[in-house]
Amino acid sequence: METAVPPQFTAGPGSALTISDRAAICGHHSLRWEHGDRSVITVRAPLRFAPDPYRPLDDQAWQGTVDTFSVWIFNETPVDDVVRFEFGRGDRTDAWFEFRLGFTGWRTAWVRYDYDMRGRPHPGMDTLRIIAPRRTGVLHLDQLILNAPLRPDAPCRDAQVPDIAAEGDDYDAQHWQALHLFDRLLAGARMDTSPPSAEETASLRALTARYRDEYLLTPVKVDDASVAALTAQVTAYGVPGATSTGTGRPVFSYQTQIHPAAIAAELKAFADPVALGAYTDLMRSLALAHASAGPAHRPALAALYVRMTAHLRDQGWTWGSCQGTIHHLGYNVRGYYDSVYLMRDVLREAGLFEGVRADLTWLCGFGRVFRDRTHRQAHCSVMDILNTTLRGMLAAALLRDTDAERIAWLRALLDWLNWALLPTAGIQDGLKVDGAVFHHVGFFPDYVRDGFTGLAPLVYVLSGGVFRLADEPHSWLKRALLAMRVYANRNHWPISISGRNPSGLTALSPVPYQWMAISGTPGGSGDVDPELAAAFLRLLPAAPTAAQRKVAERLAARGVTAEAAPTGNWAVNYAALAVHRRDEWQVTVRGHNRYLWSTEIYEGANWYGRYNTYGQIQVLHRGNPIGNAASGYVQQGWDWNRRPGATTVHLPLDELKGDLTGAIEEMLLTDSRFGGAHTIDGRNGMFAMELREHPKYEGSHRALKSVFLFDDRIVAVGTGIGNDSRHETETTLFQTHLAARTDPTHVGAAEPVTAFPYTAAPDIAPRWLLDDKGVGYYLAPGQRIGLTRSAQTSRDNATEAPTTGDFATAWIRHGVSPRDGGYEYAMVVGATPEGMAAFAAAMDDPAAAPYTVLRADTVAHVVRDRATGITGYAVFAPLKDAEGPVREVDTPSMVLVRADGDDGLALAVCDPDLRLYGGIDPDQYEQGRYVGHYSPWSRPWLTSPSHPHLMRVTLRGRWRADGDQPCEARVRGEATAVRFETVDGRPVQVRLRRA
Repeated sequence: METAVPPQFTAGPGSALTISDRAAICGHHSLRWEHGDRSVITVRAPLRFAPDPYRPLDDQAWQGTVDTFSVWIFNETPVDDVVRFEFGRGDRTDAWFEFRLGFTGWRTAWVRYDYDMRGRPHPGMDTLRIIAPRRTGVLHLDQLILNAPLRPDAPCRDAQVPDIAAEGDDYDAQHWQALHLFDRLLAGARMDTSPPSAEETASLRALTARYRDEYLLTPVKVDDASVAALTAQVTAYGVPGATSTGTGRPVFSYQTQIHPAAIAAELKAFADPVALGAYTDLMRSLALAHASAGPAHRPALAALYVRMTAHLRDQGWTWGSCQGTIHHLGYNVRGYYDSVYLMRDVLREAGLFEGVRADLTWLCGFGRVFRDRTHRQAHCSVMDILNTTLRGMLAAALLRDTDAERIAWLRALLDWLNWALLPTAGIQDGLKVDGAVFHHVGFFPDYVRDGFTGLAPLVYVLSGGVFRLADEPHSWLKRALLAMRVYANRNHWPISISGRNPSGLTALSPVPYQWMAISGTPGGSGDVDPELAAAFLRLLPAAPTAAQRKVAERLAARGVTAEAAPTGNWAVNYAALAVHRRDEWQVTVRGHNRYLWSTEIYEGANWYGRYNTYGQIQVLHRGNPIGNAASGYVQQGWDWNRRPGATTVHLPLDELKGDLTGAIEEMLLTDSRFGGAHTIDGRNGMFAMELREHPKYEGSHRALKSVFLFDDRIVAVGTGIGNDSRHETETTLFQTHLAARTDPTHVGAAEPVTAFPYTAAPDIAPRWLLDDKGVGYYLAPGQRIGLTRSAQTSRDNATEAPTTGDFATAWIRHGVSPRDGGYEYAMVVGATPEGMAAFAAAMDDPAAAPYTVLRADTVAHVVRDRATGITGYAVFAPLKDAEGPVREVDTPSMVLVRADGDDGLALAVCDPDLRLYGGIDPDQYEQGRYVGHYSPWSRPWLTSPSHPHLMRVTLRGRWRADGDQPCEARVRGEATAVRFETVDGRPVQVRLRRA
């Protein structure tokens, strides 16, 4: 519609069609329609509609496309009427929808033929009729697309098309897509606006001052040059004058999704849109400059801001509009949320304030605070909300007209926030009782970091008065932050918890600790939290920001010093994660089970991530600020098959790559209940899992794996390894990037290997190895080892581009199609060649061996550590006649036990089965066989709580509980049955005395 009226378009009586430059959303012209009362445009062209298998609210794993119609409409005069779009065969109408016209500016709608239109679309449709409202007037149409294949969860209903895509209110992305619902909830809410108390008023004054002066404002230099630069940027963004409408560059976020693939790139370039995020960031820059400017520059900056605001609203980023789709809105309007409060007086003077306030309230979905909190997706993507949208919700509250209204809105917001920060049941998003935090119905620290980075400054803004967080949610938030600085080694995550971002560079941010340190403690006592303050000082960057320096100086003046690096052992079973820390190093072990997805593979992210949680063991050293590289992980050249500790089938990369046919993501669930971590004394611990690969891939692949974590010693045991694959099965010992090709690899007592490239003789069997990062590996006799030092070729996890890198890699060979394979090895952190030789020699003497494997079969792995006196049991099936102090265990579980003085025993048990449901998930089975078709999003147990379980451990000897202990001990002859109630995969530890 750029140069001529398309020949397929015919104007009926009372209509005229011309090409006009009065308004445009794609290019510089649009179709100008002068219409009469109910006059008609007829478009004759094959609509090419075809039915598809999508069913609303079916499993999110299916993400094919559906046939969708779209159009942009520019309206100068709002009217309480509609444009009707009818689709059919010749004069026959098969389907239709109506587009409401109560707006000015540009609006668009994406309407799915088979799900949003009335009537029944037909594959033979060849005619579109556009019927005008009951008035005479002018409308402009642009970018009319008769049929585009589109993700079915993209369209959003709004004030123009309120009846489409109603299931969007229940999607996983409902936190952005349900704006129409949230607006209706807000309209129906009744908030208490009675006169506030003196305490509430005083708290509001202090809160507002913190919000403006400490959160929003950042002083900037303003002079002629900086104003000229901002003016030039506004001009480059194609922002017309404040009174111009319908023109200028379009402002898009995800709006180009509707473009047909064959012409998408060309059409996007032709439309030449400005990214919404960049646009609103510029608005924030203008607001900050205006706040810092003197009287000479303020008028020009105010005028620029008003122009940008008017254009943004004219483009449809306003109340009631979802712009076809509103996906990921929060990431793109943070600058707008922050700027409006600073520019409220400018907007009032321009007559825009009330409209903009309504826009902001719509875009942030403030009405979400009134949604039924028992809704299945009530907590969905709460980290996204905290990161991107909470700031808009606070701005919406503080922009009310009176103190009474502001306080009422703040109460409603705080009530929601206090609820949102309580632990959630099942796998729904949010905080968990063990310190894990979920996003995308799984443990995903990158989003947790961002959520807390958005939240923490606002917790500070709310602190110190009646609007501070309640004690319980504040305590849970603090616990989650303290846990985060445990599973990050100083800053960076281990790869196994990096989600779909295996760059090795993702890490925590000190920002949440910075703000929470000065937000007071749960209960509101004082203005500094000593624990979080000490954590912040340890995490303080080498080059802190001015704000961070200011907080650090404030804390130092209060006598707070940096904490020592956390030392101990933690079981995080809502992540199937073991964390073991000493002396600035960290060992993590990660698994998965039937509740926790094994990895998240996205279109263009983590393509080769299948084995990420197959028992991966990673050592991170000394919190090096450059991430995982100093500990051996570098993505370039990394063999995605060989993750240290993991037992895998070594596949060509084309076979390892995730298969996303008909999907945009993969989050597979196994059918194994058993996978998690355990700890004793908070200092030592273990990990165990029953590995069963998903039937989508090598469904026959099985292994029983355990890892025992004792001080600087890690003992790894595997049994029951088997599959039907034609490829080699391996358990990787290490894969370390060589900073220099001459960095040595020690192979037993022989001279260190510095040759490069180097391939060891087939099936070598050394007693020990020492990698170039100072981690030693003792190898039990009888195992076949592969070892290379070479320039490896791999692919980028996202782009699939070839990569290369120099690595030393060692693995245990299990062969092709193994049956009941196994392994046993021990790792020593901070080892030397001399130390490893001594370790191996000691293992030859049963009286001096650092550890002893008492049992390793398909029922249990039992390991005793000499130095700590701990015996650990990985129990995969009910256990009888066990070795060591434990005789029987009735539940697949983990048990740790040690002597405690002359007559005491420390006993710790953990059932890692979260028990979110009993029996099987029948949807996941066909004819008694697990097929696992469905993703976690659709599971009926998504919000189910962990169900308590009674387990029994029978000990040798006569024992009694020492005081008030969370167990019941009954002596039976010369044995004692100890019963425990377990829940949430949490370890339970008790002290027993001889009876």
